[in-house]
Amino acid sequence: YVLDSSSSPLDMWPEVGIEVGSDDDPSAATAAASAAAASDEDEKEGTSAVHEAPASSAAITPRSLSTGTAPNAKATIAYAISLTGCDGNGLHVQGAAVLGHSIRLNSAANPQSTSRYGYKLFVFVHPDAVSCAKPFGDVGFEVLVRETPVNVTDIRGEFLRTHVHKIGCCGEKEYLKLYSYQMTDYPVVVHFDMDCILLRPLDDLFDAMIDGPQSASAAAKNLPVMFGNPLPEKIDAFFTRDYNMINPGKKYPGFQGGFLVFRPSQTVFEEYREVILEGNFVGGAGWNHTFGGYWGAQQIQGLCSYYYDGLHPGTAVELNRCYYNQMVDNPKKEESSKCRDGRDECQDCRETKVEDIYSAHFTQDCGKPWDCRSNLKPLCRELVKAWHTIRRQWDNFTSGDLTVPISAPKGKMMLETFLGN
Repeated sequence: YVLDSSSSPLDMWPEVGIEVGSDDDPSAATAAASAAAASDEDEKEGTSAVHEAPASSAAITPRSLSTGTAPNAKATIAYAISLTGCDGNGLHVQGAAVLGHSIRLNSAANPQSTSRYGYKLFVFVHPDAVSCAKPFGDVGFEVLVRETPVNVTDIRGEFLRTHVHKIGCCGEKEYLKLYSYQMTDYPVVVHFDMDCILLRPLDDLFDAMIDGPQSASAAAKNLPVMFGNPLPEKIDAFFTRDYNMINPGKKYPGFQGGFLVFRPSQTVFEEYREVILEGNFVGGAGWNHTFGGYWGAQQIQGLCSYYYDGLHPGTAVELNRCYYNQMVDNPKKEESSKCRDGRDECQDCRETKVEDIYSAHFTQDCGKPWDCRSNLKPLCRELVKAWHTIRRQWDNFTSGDLTVPISAPKGKMMLETFLGN
């Protein structure tokens, strides 16, 4: 289990049985064996051993890192991130590397995982970020350079045309996430923000989308969804909502853009483009005068809500955010006794057991795991430790085989949480 730091990080990758890379990649079959061979030295107390890479023509390569499967895998899932600009300090690359390895650990490529699905990693790169895209390829993401799906000057609605580039994390560039719908070679695409990690396989979600809730496993039929809503006969998307951006009881809260699970479709992609180009967005009110009134409404948060809540209701499922895209946030506003989602009583995600969490998103009170905050709340501390554990596993797994900077842990602060990173 990825949170068990008592064993060597490479214990997650036994010497035999691993399938990293594609069938036509001659180095892939022995990549994990080369990495596992470096784990002979015992892990020192308080640190994780970092080993020299074995001299071998089968060294781990970006190509072999980008995809992984097993002979009995049910399907390969595409996982994507988006790069809209360059941060200048490389922290986003570090986040992407850890996220990618957390996906790897929770896929069929890892014999110790229960997952039946392989993975393929992609990064959508805006032309403004091409100069800093290479390191993302080095840590295993296939780089896809993409312009914004629409030209802002072509948007017919005046308010959206004149405001979308000024708002949110990255203006109109956040629409890059819509390229997930074009990945039609894959049955499902999961788009993460780079400050996320995967802690448990998402097989139940994939089964429900691919097989349909009626044909899927019992677990897939009993997914932890919000408000106990029944699953539709066909599921085109899974998501969580960002209740932190609204007043309690607001109808149609925005989607949380850090975790989105889509069924790819070129038709849907084109429909989104037309919605944006039409630009039916009213300032303060949102898309179609209804879907907005919060941060990010002009971008993915509001656009996806408009698409699935307004244009195609009953085709997407809101997951329980205590288990998926967990952000360790207060379910109530401090000045209100009412839950942010409008109910009088609600689950407090801050009390969730870490072993029950499928994915975590480092925002809100937890901050970024690479910030190494000292005043972390209990669940934040556990999740940050999970991130740093996976980072140490990543460092040992690749140890010297890539152009990614690898160094022995030297940190002294809160070793039990940051593990010397």
